[in-house]
Amino acid sequence: MTIAAVSKAVLLSAALLAAGSANATFNKGSIGNATLDDVTLGGEIADKLVYSGLNPMNTGSLSFSLAFWNTGSLFWSTLETVEGKWATDYSSRFDFTFGKSAGGKTGTWSITNVSKKYDATLDLTLDIHASNASTAFLFDETRIGAGKTLSGTWDIEWLNNGGQVPGFSNAVLFGRDLTLTKAVSPVPESATLPMLAGGLALVALAARRRKK
Repeated sequence: MTIAAVSKAVLLSAALLAAGSANATFNKGSIGNATLDDVTLGGEIADKLVYSGLNPMNTGSLSFSLAFWNTGSLFWSTLETVEGKWATDYSSRFDFTFGKSAGGKTGTWSITNVSKKYDATLDLTLDIHASNASTAFLFDETRIGAGKTLSGTWDIEWLNNGGQVPGFSNAVLFGRDLTLTKAVSPVPESATLPMLAGGLALVALAARRRKK
């Protein structure tokens, strides 16, 4: 991206933020005990987080795009939304699951690369909204092998304006900077090569006997 394009994107995001603030409720609650390990994926904790008074279902990536811009591009695509019991997929390349506990304050999620031929690398942000605020968690340059699934957990730790940990309201999963590379077939381990050679020899011997 050129400097001119970045400048234009920053100005656009700033304009959208100003416009969106008229419909957003800020300063409700606080970040509380929210930390990077509140959301995990593939055994890793998030790389960054942003607490905001914006609802990602209404404002998209507006609450975190400027905060995460120096790790990639400014432009995010919506991959999935979850509201109440309903989940909606917006991506044909990935499948998702999102589950929550009975209390609605913790849960699990996963992302699957449905392609059998291509590994995928992309930035992911899970933005969870609860009460009057949300927290977005960034997973930078996440690699998902062809046909593989990454699973993780989420936990709400921020506070509402009453000083309590709120229950889940909705969530949006965003992606950007997708790169696809052709998957490489695994090479047999050296220990298995003699077994493979022996098996082929037995097959050849059996074929010769049948001919006789």
